[in-house]
Amino acid sequence: MPTRRTLLAAAALAAVSPELMREAKETPVTESDLPEGVIRPFDWTKQRIPVSAWDSQEAPIVDEAVTAAMRRYGIVGCGVCAVRESGVLYARGFGYAELRGIPFLATTATRCGSLAKCVTGLSALVLADQKRLDLDAAVLPILKDAGIVPTPVGATQPDERIARITVRHLMDHTSGLPRSATYTAWRADRNVAALHHLRHVATGADVARDALGNARLDSEPGMKFQYANANFVLLARVIEARSGLKFNDFLTRIAMPKFGLKPDEIYVSRNQNGPDSAARGKNEPAYYQTSDERYVSFNPSEQSNGQVYGEAYRGYATEASDGAGGIACTAVGLGKIIANLHSAAPALSAWAIGQILTPPAHYSHEAGFNPARSNFYSKGFNVRFSGGRPWFSHSGMTNHCGGVIGHNAGYQFVAVSNWNAPGPPYVDSLLDPALAEAVAKLS
Repeated sequence: MPTRRTLLAAAALAAVSPELMREAKETPVTESDLPEGVIRPFDWTKQRIPVSAWDSQEAPIVDEAVTAAMRRYGIVGCGVCAVRESGVLYARGFGYAELRGIPFLATTATRCGSLAKCVTGLSALVLADQKRLDLDAAVLPILKDAGIVPTPVGATQPDERIARITVRHLMDHTSGLPRSATYTAWRADRNVAALHHLRHVATGADVARDALGNARLDSEPGMKFQYANANFVLLARVIEARSGLKFNDFLTRIAMPKFGLKPDEIYVSRNQNGPDSAARGKNEPAYYQTSDERYVSFNPSEQSNGQVYGEAYRGYATEASDGAGGIACTAVGLGKIIANLHSAAPALSAWAIGQILTPPAHYSHEAGFNPARSNFYSKGFNVRFSGGRPWFSHSGMTNHCGGVIGHNAGYQFVAVSNWNAPGPPYVDSLLDPALAEAVAKLS
């Protein structure tokens, strides 16, 4: 009887040139002494990198730029999409979704770190367009209605300033929450299950309770930009509270369809114990970490056995950090979203688009800031005006994956990968300049 992996491989191989696949010989890079998903640097030197087409124009310049970066840095697999005006111009998959022979497609949905924030921000704006979310509403009462209240540990007292955090502050990273505020189930300095005596893997709600109950704000809400993953974990909980749906359900059934996406193009990646986990999405790749960081399992029952893991498998509870970095995206799906934002008839209302394109109030106090040409962070995106038009960007990474939304020469581009470098520059920073240079040559 065919296995799930066999069926996945058969479907993926159908999209790849037979000539390329005949020349692509596998290199045994995994070793028994390494945790699941952790590999030695991958070597493409003697191999032709598989390239899978999508229904789009050809762009050999982009193909060459991506494969050169993959060969130079050992990138296992990635999906790439380029947008011109309001349409997807180009989309390709490169390399492997799984090193046993499954190619990475433009429709492979991989975790891509903080690109999740763009998706979560748009989801909140969809809810606001439905008149079900007020961006200037205080967060604590919304969460309290959903049973989420600040939960301090020991003698800690919640910071009284959290009562002044609004939905808008979360979306703009101006809540004052520090970068260290809790945003996932387990990190070396913050084991949520142990601290709160949980017998289950900590959920997004558990993480929210801990962040609100134990983090000291670095600034008064609304006063300045300070990037903190916890903001978007909390925003996902706000979306749940106001929509009455689990975040993934609102994402896949309500928000993303507004942009013409199907449920398998962008969704919350579930917690996984290994690449063969039943929780793995049907079009989700295996993940490959080359860094030497090791993690204790996010499963409470395994936390005392002394075993360590790579981040992707048992190390990172994606469901707990969903809105901040636990979402799987296809390159084509993100490309469609960016194209829609540039279209004459976007999925969001003029008011909602205006929320993204208006610099948050704190920028007015920054010396030299000019809204017509300066970068600013708003509603999950980095925004910059050039030539009188807005351009969107963001980068994202974890130890086992990464991605980038960028722009250059009148093009927007997207790249997502199931691999990451052992240290900076990470995969998002490696693919960004390669694609920026390539699209400039298209012009």
